Amino acid sequence: MFRRTVLISFRFAERRYRSSAVAPSARDAYVAEEVQKFCTETPVERATTPPSSWFTDPAIYGLEKRTVFKWNWVAVGRTDQVASPGQYFTGVVGDEPFLVVRDKSNTLRGFFNVCRHHAAILAGEDEGTADAFTCCYHGWTYGLDGRLTKAMRLRGIQNFSARNFGLKPMAVKAWGPLVLVRPDGQEDGTDFETQVTSLKDQLDDLGFTSGLRFVERRRYRVNCNWKVVLDNYLDGGYHVEYLHRNLASNLSIDTYRTDVQELYSVQTCSGSAEDDQSMTRQRIGKTSIYGCVYPNLMINRYGPWLDTNIALPLTHDTTEVIYDYWLAEEFAQTLRGEAELQEFVQTSLTESDKVQQEDTFICERVQKGLRSSAYDVGRYAPRVEMADHAFHLKLASDLKQGIRTDKLTNGITVPCMF
Repeated sequence: MFRRTVLISFRFAERRYRSSAVAPSARDAYVAEEVQKFCTETPVERATTPPSSWFTDPAIYGLEKRTVFKWNWVAVGRTDQVASPGQYFTGVVGDEPFLVVRDKSNTLRGFFNVCRHHAAILAGEDEGTADAFTCCYHGWTYGLDGRLTKAMRLRGIQNFSARNFGLKPMAVKAWGPLVLVRPDGQEDGTDFETQVTSLKDQLDDLGFTSGLRFVERRRYRVNCNWKVVLDNYLDGGYHVEYLHRNLASNLSIDTYRTDVQELYSVQTCSGSAEDDQSMTRQRIGKTSIYGCVYPNLMINRYGPWLDTNIALPLTHDTTEVIYDYWLAEEFAQTLRGEAELQEFVQTSLTESDKVQQEDTFICERVQKGLRSSAYDVGRYAPRVEMADHAFHLKLASDLKQGIRTDKLTNGITVPCMF
């Protein structure tokens, strides 16, 4: 049954930092209108994709930083990076610098990586080991538990207590071999682990939380919006036989299946039926599982390999994709010595790199096309791109909530046209 046009109307007061006599700017109204163009009421068979502005406009990216990358558990690293007391790593999620550290009592902690004195970034290295963190600006020093332990030359200061000037905490958790942070520090009412239990069970059946050795990290800078990377990953294998011909020859593409849940999706595919004992076939194995956890985590379990891809936006049109690779210990023990192990690892990583280079090529090509006046919205292949559609629905939910929070709409009404 064809759905009638649905009118969406919001009326809110002006943004908090403006005078109540001043309406939202034309720019704010434009952002609200562009966000509402994606109609969440339309089924995938009739839906259009989000407008190109979602992928090209810095203002939309600004809204994502305030919502998507603050309100959700965001994958940022590995538990082995903080396995022992004093180990830490840093990074940035949206505009928020973070510091993850294992303290002296073996507790995993997360903080905003910002000195409380004059806002200098505290820990300057990507990762390392420390007994304490000392700001290079004025020497303020913090313990691994975040407490301010030293601040010199404060004689005469009033209304100040060191216990109230520790590092600002950031919510952090370990999930399998991964570390996630949530900058707003809030839970959304539904426990994260409960929402992803089924995915973790599927991964554990093949090895996810144990029996793996970490092999290598690789970083890729891709000149595209972060969502282009996710869209490419979530197309149900649609692009594989066209873009990844070598990979496709080792898969049974017609076995691709997709399961969509609220916070994640799972794509599965069987390996080729050919009895091939080459290193490529050993790498792919009999079954591949591709899990995606909103908003930025991709988990690939195939053959003896686990690799994770973390997409972290750098700008509205630049993304860093962090690849971490693990190898099953049991498989490694079957190889004949270190030389054969290293040959298998390097061959596998070379083949994986080729796939990533192909994905980089097409993602950057898409980003260029998104800037064209000839393109605004596209369509979904409904029998294969259902995970991508679900990703856009979740994204739209966050962005529309952000509009309500920022009070940008000022009574804008946008019809769902399909």
